[in-house]
Amino acid sequence: MADYISKEIREATEALARLIRADKRYEEYEAAAKQYEGDGEVLRMITEYNVHQTALSAEFGKEDRDEAVIRSIQNRINELYEQITHNESYQNFVRAKEESDAFVKMVNAELEFYITGHRACSHDCASCHSDCASAGKTEEN
Repeated sequence: MADYISKEIREATEALARLIRADKRYEEYEAAAKQYEGDGEVLRMITEYNVHQTALSAEFGKEDRDEAVIRSIQNRINELYEQITHNESYQNFVRAKEESDAFVKMVNAELEFYITGHRACSHDCASCHSDCASAGKTEEN
C-alpha cells in the first residue's frame, strides 16, 4: 500500500494522525479504554456473560431443551447485562468512544469535503449538492 501513497500524502496523514491523537476527545477515549480494560470486575462479568451466552446457545441447540435451565441462564445474562452497563468504567468507556468516533467522523467528513468539494448529506436538503441521492426527495418518497 505504501507504494501507492506519495511521501507527501503519507507525511500529511501522519501529521493529521498526531493532531487527532492529541485532541482531548481521543485522549479521553484512550484513558477510558485503559481504565475499562483494567477493571477486573467488569472483565469478570463480561467473561461470565459470554460463558452464559454460549451455554444458552448450547441449550437452545438441544432437542430436549430444559426450559427451567434456559430461564435460569437468561435471568443471569440479564443480571450481568445490567451490572455491566451500569458499571462506571464501562459507561465512561462507551461515552468516550462515542465522542472520539464522532470526532474522527467529523475529520473524515472534512477530508472528503476538501477532496470532493461537497459536504456529505446531512439530510438537511439545503446542504445537499446536485449529486446527492436524496436531493429533491421528500420524506414521503
